[in-house]
Amino acid sequence: MNKAAKACGLALLMVVSGCTGHRFVATGVTQAQYPPKPKNCGAKVLLRPPEGIRYTELGICMAKAPGGGMISDNTPDAIEELQRCACLQGGDGIILGSANEAGVMPAFGGYSQQVAKAQGVVVVFER
Repeated sequence: MNKAAKACGLALLMVVSGCTGHRFVATGVTQAQYPPKPKNCGAKVLLRPPEGIRYTELGICMAKAPGGGMISDNTPDAIEELQRCACLQGGDGIILGSANEAGVMPAFGGYSQQVAKAQGVVVVFER
């Protein structure tokens, strides 16, 4: 395989593996179905369960965003993806469980498979 073909294959691998995305896992806490909201509904990000507000847990969202590292931190992109996940599940907010970066490969002239990841519990506030 020549250098051009290897470079093209590497670029394709980086594009395919570096996409922002999320996954939702229902926890089974409730059987109620909540209709999806627009993906940018503004779901609240909470660091702990809200005090004095009743809520229903829908499930867990796990999100990822490519890049970050020594030059920039793309953890906020992963958290924004969590918010989109919560909205698409009909949630009002997400209780952040973790946010971090993984897969660091610092190399000059090389590539990085670094990914910012975040996960949290999707909730609907009782009105």
